[in-house]
Amino acid sequence: MAQMILRPFAKRLSIFILAGALLAAFWPAAAAEPPTTHTIFITGMEVKGATTADKLAPPAINPKELSKGYDFKAPGEADRAKPTRWEVSSYMFTPAFVTVRQGDTVKLTAFIVNGDEHEVWVTAPGGEKVVPNTKWNRGREYQIQFVAKKSGVYQLVCSEHAPSMTTTFVVLPR
Repeated sequence: MAQMILRPFAKRLSIFILAGALLAAFWPAAAAEPPTTHTIFITGMEVKGATTADKLAPPAINPKELSKGYDFKAPGEADRAKPTRWEVSSYMFTPAFVTVRQGDTVKLTAFIVNGDEHEVWVTAPGGEKVVPNTKWNRGREYQIQFVAKKSGVYQLVCSEHAPSMTTTFVVLPR
């Protein structure tokens, strides 16, 4: 009777041991992969929404007071010919989240759709800038790159429209 109870347990245990051995055998090979270069295409854009006050009342709190990345044009301000029309907008980078591994090179190609000017930079996990301040303008493509030397969070930030206009790079340990 005891053997009947122990056989399934022993079988499961042997499967776990085999899986662990395979994982241990192949894990160092994955960890030893050399750093690579990632080319990431980013778009900087303004997302807009509009309606009229007869359909929906404007927000009670001006979105500009909530974040620098939001904008609001009140009824009469958005379109003088349509005095009940109001608009909200937000600036963003897309994608907003990227994952790479420590030691990898990140090459960003950014196309800016909206906004006259964006002052951007990239910070490392300690807060130091790995890409210095640079200005990006609408209708143009820009290229920057950095090496993700530390694991942790790097961020591409637009000073005028943060926190909504950021891309977060999570750098996993190698």
